[in-house]
Amino acid sequence: MTVRLRPFQKEDVGAVLELANAYAAFDGRTSEADLAIAAHSPNGFWVAEDGGRVVGFAYGYFRDVPGEVLEGWGAKSVGQIELVAVAPSHRRRGIGRSLVNKLLDEFKRAGADMVLLNCPAQAIEAKSLYTEMGFEPRAYSMRKRI
Repeated sequence: MTVRLRPFQKEDVGAVLELANAYAAFDGRTSEADLAIAAHSPNGFWVAEDGGRVVGFAYGYFRDVPGEVLEGWGAKSVGQIELVAVAPSHRRRGIGRSLVNKLLDEFKRAGADMVLLNCPAQAIEAKSLYTEMGFEPRAYSMRKRI
C-alpha cells in the first residue's frame, strides 16, 4: 500500500484525536477544540492515509508575534507546528518527515520565514528527526518536583 498525504477533512477528527492522544499526548489530552486552531491556517493541517486509514497527521498555524520579537529573531512571519503524530506501525518510513516538510512548504508559500515547534523531552525519535531536518533548540523548558 502507498501512503498519501492529503488535506485534513472534518471526517478525520476521530482518527486524528485517537493518534494524538495515544502517541502525542504531552501535558494533557487533545480535544476537538484543540484542533480548531488549525482553521486559522487552512493549508496547515495534513493527514497521511494508508489504505483509507489515517496513520499520521501534522498541523500548524501562523503565530501572532510582536514586532520587536520578530525583529530580534530576524523574522517577518512565523509559523508554529503544533502537533505531529504517526502510528507506530507506520514509523521509520518517512511519513513524519513528509508531513513536516509539507507544513514547511505551506508556511513558506504563505510567507513565513521561520517555523517553531515544541518537542516533549521523552519524544527522542521525534527530536532526532527535527534535528536532522535543521531545527535547532531555542530554549529548554524545565521542571522540578518539590
